[in-house]
Order: sequence, then structure tokens, then C-alpha cells
Amino acid sequence: MRKEASVKTKNIIALVLTLGLSLSYITNESKVTDLLAETENFYAKIKIFTSVLETINRAYVDKRESDELLEDAIKGVLSNLDPHTVYLPADAFKHWNQNFEGYTGIGISFEVLQEKITLISVIEGSPAAKFNMQPGDKILEIDGESVIGIKREEVSKKLMGPVGQPVTIKIASSRLTRPQEYTLLRRRITLDSVPLALEIRPGVGYIKLARFTTKTPRELETALNNLESQGMESLILDLRGNSGGYLNAAIEVADKFIPGGNKILSTRGRLSSSFQEYYSTASATHQLYPLIVLMDHAAASASEIVAGAIQDLDRGLIVGKTSFGKGLVQSQYRFQDGSALLITTARYYTPSGRPIQRNYFNKSKDEYYHDAYDDEYLTSEDAKKGKPKFKTLSGRLVYGGGGITPDIWIKSQNNVLSQKLRELYFSEQRIFYAFADDFLNKNPALRKNLRFFINRFFVTEKTYQKFAHFVKKSVPEFARVDFTSDKKDIKFLLKREMAYLIGGSEARFRVNLQRDNQLNESLKYLQKARELITQAYSLN
Repeated sequence: MRKEASVKTKNIIALVLTLGLSLSYITNESKVTDLLAETENFYAKIKIFTSVLETINRAYVDKRESDELLEDAIKGVLSNLDPHTVYLPADAFKHWNQNFEGYTGIGISFEVLQEKITLISVIEGSPAAKFNMQPGDKILEIDGESVIGIKREEVSKKLMGPVGQPVTIKIASSRLTRPQEYTLLRRRITLDSVPLALEIRPGVGYIKLARFTTKTPRELETALNNLESQGMESLILDLRGNSGGYLNAAIEVADKFIPGGNKILSTRGRLSSSFQEYYSTASATHQLYPLIVLMDHAAASASEIVAGAIQDLDRGLIVGKTSFGKGLVQSQYRFQDGSALLITTARYYTPSGRPIQRNYFNKSKDEYYHDAYDDEYLTSEDAKKGKPKFKTLSGRLVYGGGGITPDIWIKSQNNVLSQKLRELYFSEQRIFYAFADDFLNKNPALRKNLRFFINRFFVTEKTYQKFAHFVKKSVPEFARVDFTSDKKDIKFLLKREMAYLIGGSEARFRVNLQRDNQLNESLKYLQKARELITQAYSLN
């Protein structure tokens, strides 16, 4: 135990050194004497800090686990910095990294529904897709061992493993007359950045961008080329819910829409290396068709870089709600045990000079994250009050003060669900998905005509009553809750889950489109977007 604590202590010293030694890189050479004194004092304090930790570990009245003690100490070091400077223990960092760098497995997401491992989605081109596995399929065994009733975390461990290593799974499906065994070779799985790219009406393309990873620019390029080959004349780029990712991916995405030679972004910090400017290149730019970017409070960081550049350079209109307001650059420092420090080293500025980061001073972390939704019930004009003003390339007024304020303010009515319904929908039993899966198994003819299902099928009162009974039986804590006032929303959510099981993400999107007021209303502004680029770029 003492040896383990010693290793952990070295990790925290490395962290403190990372935070402290950066001072030496920005100190003027004429102050060498002061720097040496400061460094000497710094190391003296580290020795005291280490002694305090070791004394607590050895002598404190209540036993504390050394890992917990050291991680609490790290949190204390970081607590007075910004909300985005964080230390991630090894497991947390591995999970965080999977969002951008992927993982090794078979390419499925799943939930435990009624003690059975049920596929929620299958990644295109993955080992699971190769064997035509589909949402709703049930995994009964992994490598000959039953997985019925085991915990989700245990299933993940069984499915992950070294690249190229085989795993045998037994699948039950409504498509199969009896359960079948498949042997799959694990491989590196990366999450799609562009889950949807389609024509939503003649000449109007729609692209959903979910994250910014190393492969995002390539995926977006493919999506744009495909839509352009189908005759796309205008585009809706949906960044809602996209919390960001890699800076270089954001620059390359913006570059596809902005004519060459324009500043996309600048960064500024304490280190000389943090002063950077990024410009668009003519070779990467697609044709200048009308562009609308959908934003919401959850769109952050890299999403705000793209939206800010498009708005400041009059390349398109921003529609929706003010974005999150994360404009801090994190540099990544990895440690021996697999943990990592994400430390803020600079700030982002849009082409007009607007800082993207909103205020975080004198606020707790909870207050900071809650404040992102402060303007949810404000009017467009009220939300702009007191914000600093900037000018776009053609002289339009835009607003700073944190986040990207939209040109066209449209509140979403799609996600306004009651608190009790949200709790039911996101309950661990995945009750809507489970009922939809059961309903389609009992009504297999619905799977055969997707167009009919999307346009003509409606959840009946009888089906709603069956669902209400299903909830009482499957989720006892909701048995006495009255959902009568939520009936319309419940019917919509059930149809959306069924659509996904029948036709995947695109089918669910088609159903969702029927209630997506932001997207539907944004179509009205395509002509205004055309006029904007015509004026800014002297198009005929």
C-alpha cells in the first residue's frame, strides 16, 4: 500500500509541476534571479505538500484510500482555475478519449432491457454490420457464456479486447428462426462524425455533424460531394448538441465553406506558442450556396469556432439559440498511469475579435453549467441586452459576451417534455425502446414499408393504453404516475423509437422532422442566406 501511495504521490507532483513550471517559459530573461528564488520556493512548497499528504495517509483518525485522497488533492489544486481545466483518472480519460479516438470492439451500442442485451445501434462497416446485426437483436451468449441478467459493464469488458482477437456471440432475432452464433474479429471502432446527410426537400441538403474528430473533415467532404452530386443548391448544417472536439477538425470544417484568405480563428494565451491565427484556403472551399447553421445551448467549443467564423464572414446565417460559450483551449498532458490533465492554455477569438468564452469567474461549476441555459425563456432582444457589439465582414451587427448569438432566434419546441416524462424516457430500463421492439415483433408487417410507416402510421389509443400497462408492469416506480397530459408526446416518442428499429437513424430523423420546429422554420430563411452571400462576396 505504501508503494502504491508513493507512485500516486509522484503523479500528483508531476501534475503540480505541470501547472507550476509553465511559469518559467513566460518569464523575462532579465528576471532570472527572481525566477530562481520563486522556483526554490515552489519546490519547498511541493515538499511540504507531499509531507502533508503522506502524514494524512499515515496518521489521520479515519482510514482514507490513497487513490481517493490524492485525487481529492488534485481537485483542490484545480478548483480555483477555470471549469474546463480537469484531471481525468485513467478510466475516465479512456472513456473520454473514446468519443474522439474510438475503441476496440465489434461496433455496437446496447442496453440491458428486461435482463437481455439488446442492440440499440450498429456502426456501418463494423464487424457486427458485416454479419447483418440490427437494432433490436438480442445477445444471448458471449464466447459460450450466457449474458442474460449480467451487468452492462461486464458485457462491455467481454466485447472489448485486442484488435484482431475473435469473439463468438449468439444472437436471437425476429429475423431468425432460431438463435445463431457468429465469430467476429474485433477491430478499431471510430464513431461517425456525420450520422446523417440527406436531401430533406428538392435542392436542400441537411448534414448533422455530431462531433469533431480526426476523420470529421473527410466524412464531411464525402457528405458534401454526395449531396452536391444530387443537385444540392442550399445546405442546413446542424450543430445542435455537438459539444466539440479537435481544433484542427473545426478549422478544416470551416475551411470547406469560407473562401480562401479569410481568418477563421485566432488563439491567445500566456505562452508565445499559444498565439496562433488560422486562415481559410481556396483549394478546400466548396461552392457558395446558401448556408444555415443550427445551434443550441449544447453546441460548444469546435462547433462555436465553425459557427463564429461563418457568421463573422457572412457566409451563412446562424439559427436557433445562443451556444454554450466554451472558448478555452485545452492542452493535454498524459501521465504514466494512464491519467491525464486537460489544462487551459489559450482562448478562442472569432474573426471579428469576439471571445467565445463566457464568464466563469466567482461561480461554482454547477452555476457555470446552469447559466448556459439562462436565456431559455428570454426574447431575442432581451438576450442581446448588455452584450458587446462587433461587426461582420459586410458590417452586420453581431454580439459577444460568450457563445454565438444566433442571427435568427428560434426556440425549440421539440424537446419540451415534462419532467416526469423525461425521467421515464431516460430510465435505465429504456422503456420506450423496449416497448417499440416488442410491438414490432408482434406486428412484423410494419417493418416492410418504411415510407408508409413514416407518413401514414400513427400510435393508436389502444397502443397507448398497452404502453401504459407495460410501464406499470416494467417500471414499478412509475406505476402510480399519471401520464395523461403527456399522451401526445408519448405517442410521438413511441413512433420515433419504432422508426429507428425499422430504418435506423434516417428513419428516426424523418419522424423527428415532423416536430422539429427549428429545422422547419429555418427553411424560410434560405433566401435571406442567399442575399447575404451575394452581398458579402459580390455574387451575380
